[in-house]
Amino acid sequence: MPPSLREAWTSIIQPDDYEAHMAANGQAQANADLVRELFLITPPPPEAAILFAGAGTGQMFDYIDPGILRPYRTTFTDINPTYLERLTARLRPHEVTFETLVDDVECPRVSGYFDLVIAVLVLEHVDWPSAVASLCRLSTGRIFVVIQEDPPNLEARPAVGTMNVLREFHARLVDRVELESVFDQHGFRVHCISSRQVVDSKKMVAIEFVKGRPPAIASPR
Repeated sequence: MPPSLREAWTSIIQPDDYEAHMAANGQAQANADLVRELFLITPPPPEAAILFAGAGTGQMFDYIDPGILRPYRTTFTDINPTYLERLTARLRPHEVTFETLVDDVECPRVSGYFDLVIAVLVLEHVDWPSAVASLCRLSTGRIFVVIQEDPPNLEARPAVGTMNVLREFHARLVDRVELESVFDQHGFRVHCISSRQVVDSKKMVAIEFVKGRPPAIASPR
């Protein structure tokens, strides 16, 4: 029996392969820049509680200063404890206040509410409507997601090492219109949209949702 997607992310895909794949495609750098832009333009207030859901290995902090998190109380969750160990090793030298929790974004057990919830390239690998519902329950008002958009007729490149297991799942990217509709059902509206183009004309698209009626939309940033 082939592995499930959950098994792929918890026990098959190795951190080194994942990071090499993301860096080679320019996705790690692009996603980091989108997060940097978020904290530069609309930073949360000091002492805000921030959740990075599906945080992975924290690779983005190779490309942005982890010090941007010092004013905040930050929680990182991921389904793979090995990924969180690598994230912890990255952040420990930077005097950042944070905690980690092995958790499932589809049915999270993390407690409390968060002023800002961040999910970067997570929704493509889960039952995303369930994940969106969970993120909305945890948020006091701001949710920042990054999704991937591919050009038509994109030819798949060879993946790196254990990342090849994802070919067995034929993952479907998240449609932006559908995503906005599901967030709308939970009372969250689009506030800002920004994007970065990466290898093969793929786009990393960042969308910030806010609860209730948002201020005037700034799209793109």
